[in-house]
Amino acid sequence: MIKQLFSQDRMFRLVFLFFLLSLGGANALVCQVITLAQARSLPVGAAVTVRGIILNGEELGNVRFMQDGTAGIALFPGNGSQSGFAALVDRGDSILVTGTLTRFNGLLEISPVINYEILAKNQPLPPAKLLRINQFSDAFESQLVQIDCTSFIGAGPIFSGSGTYAIADADGTSSAIYLATDNPLLAQPVPNEPSDITGVLSRYGSFQLLPRGPLDLAHASCFFLSNPPQQSDITHSGFKLSWETSAPAGGKLMYGLQPDHLDQSIQNPALAVEHSTVFSNLQPGTIYWIQIQAFSDQDTVYSNVLPFCTRSTSSGQIKVFFNQGIDLAAANGLEPDGNTYEDVLQELITRINAAQVSIDAAIYNNSRSDLTFALRQANDRGVQIRYIAAESTANSALKPSPPFPVLYGNSAALMHNKFLVIDADLADQAWVMSGSMNWTNGNMIQDNNNVVFIQDQSLARTYELEFEEMWGSKESLPNLPNSRFGNQKADNTPHRFIIGDREVECYFSPSDQVTEKIVEAIESADHQASFAIFSFTKDEIGNAFIAEHNAGTWVRGLIENINDLGAEYWPLLNSGVPVQAHMKAAQLHHKYAVLDAGYPGSDPMVVTGSHNWTQTAETSNDENTLIIHDPDIATLFQAEFEQRWAEIGTASHEIDGVRLEIFPNPATDHLAVREYGSDFWSGNYEIYTVSGQLVANGFYAGAGAIISLSGLSQGSYLVSLKTEHGIAVFPVQKIRY
Repeated sequence: MIKQLFSQDRMFRLVFLFFLLSLGGANALVCQVITLAQARSLPVGAAVTVRGIILNGEELGNVRFMQDGTAGIALFPGNGSQSGFAALVDRGDSILVTGTLTRFNGLLEISPVINYEILAKNQPLPPAKLLRINQFSDAFESQLVQIDCTSFIGAGPIFSGSGTYAIADADGTSSAIYLATDNPLLAQPVPNEPSDITGVLSRYGSFQLLPRGPLDLAHASCFFLSNPPQQSDITHSGFKLSWETSAPAGGKLMYGLQPDHLDQSIQNPALAVEHSTVFSNLQPGTIYWIQIQAFSDQDTVYSNVLPFCTRSTSSGQIKVFFNQGIDLAAANGLEPDGNTYEDVLQELITRINAAQVSIDAAIYNNSRSDLTFALRQANDRGVQIRYIAAESTANSALKPSPPFPVLYGNSAALMHNKFLVIDADLADQAWVMSGSMNWTNGNMIQDNNNVVFIQDQSLARTYELEFEEMWGSKESLPNLPNSRFGNQKADNTPHRFIIGDREVECYFSPSDQVTEKIVEAIESADHQASFAIFSFTKDEIGNAFIAEHNAGTWVRGLIENINDLGAEYWPLLNSGVPVQAHMKAAQLHHKYAVLDAGYPGSDPMVVTGSHNWTQTAETSNDENTLIIHDPDIATLFQAEFEQRWAEIGTASHEIDGVRLEIFPNPATDHLAVREYGSDFWSGNYEIYTVSGQLVANGFYAGAGAIISLSGLSQGSYLVSLKTEHGIAVFPVQKIRY
């Protein structure tokens, strides 16, 4: 019986904390040391104790930037800080800091620095992360980054004073560097040729780069891969790769079945900027690792070694399950493979019972003894079971220890996946389970969730690759030194597949820039976009929905946690997007978007998986996301959305062929008004008690028309809307959230 608890990190924290407490005096700390990624996930105002390496000294002023293996953060000795911080703390210091999280013009800081201790001097700095300017994001804030082939725009001959200087990278994307008063670059010549710029990624409203001195500006050759390889024309025996270089170049493509053994090559000698190579005679359902070598004059550049997958010979069947039913009238005659919790449970047990060789499970939380029992039975009949669970959850069904190895992972954030990989090496037996459902009684029986089962070997091998990165091994037992969770992982899995003649995309967090992929999917919508999400705080995704709404796309949304710090509920609502708070006893636990359902000519698709639209999901958690391009699956998810939308309570009334709608109902402190078929609507409203007493009135107008209920007591009311089309009266219930 083997159970892998792997709690060395916890033990280190306890021993270290005990050591600090034993020191006594003013420098004794009482807060638990957490990672910077954990600190960045906490709300402003939280007190934190963190440890890391200082990236700069006085050349950037009083601020110091700290980085550890998970993230970066700014430290500013504001009022209430321990004395001597700016004078004593320097680049390369390993430091322990206690303070309060705050934001200054968008930059997350610890200020004041209530307590600090320099643990060691002259420590090596982390390597700079190579980015393009369009990759600037919160995921890299306060970390050391490098931008290659960057030009200064209109800066003059020298850096004449403190302030910002405009830059642009080879793509033409612009940003700025900022030089503080004591920066050694001041009075130095501005490079008149492109430079590779290293610096700390900071922000003052928008992002800006902070070089620390002349050594952070290096001459650039500016020959590079201007567009990374893109896969297309995927078949059972090959695919096409296309990429671009910044100058005419020839090249060679090395490839093989292992990333460290590229034993085959294809020559591509013709000088060109746009390149494409067709790979043929490959094996179906197989991951190939490829590296591009591009040659121009005396320069050679190399791509990362990247994985791409051929199409498998599997059936490509995709089975869709919801545990709380759908609006069958909106499904155009289609039905999901399951509509109840019992359907999902039966499919799970059937798939586990049918496993022949292997099952890899990455499940956030498990309180279902019946599912663990099914895994025990599979183990007893010789199936290899490998199981990863979240370190932060109860996992009561894994106690006492099962007879298969369990790795508890991601001490810095959450191992938030909910996926199974079954028989990845058997083309006709390989299955992947994904979706939003945890293996808990509440999540399976009460909450709203979706689950998809996909019979495809290429996808199964991709999920297996992700699993083994966390597991740290291809073997039956995990290898802790090689195990990688959260932002320690790399973007090292295939992303594009053809499954049953449909395109499917697959991404893992936090390595794969998943928010960007979700935004791209939303921006593809031509007619319709609906979403149901548990937690939604990412501005980029909220802005994408608002832009679609403003462009005429019919956008609607359901959100569970409307009171999360930075929740997108209010910005969406105030921009006129019909969005409702889910105020039911059971949770809306979905993480899906449906795009262009009912419009088969506009590439209908569904985004689903474990990934909430939050900062921690993007930068810290272990998550998986599928984008399934399929009109029928989009229709099924849209029918699920319509059922949840109707359950919340949306009152509608038709006047002279025009439908008016108010929501949510019940409501807490506001009602939103929508007039179908119009971009702008207006009218007068009156609110009456059920006994006929007028208690409020006013005028509403605009695509984001809101009627306030904040001055009303809880209870039942009648809302009368007086429009140019006529009068509509709606019964409304005001409740306390």
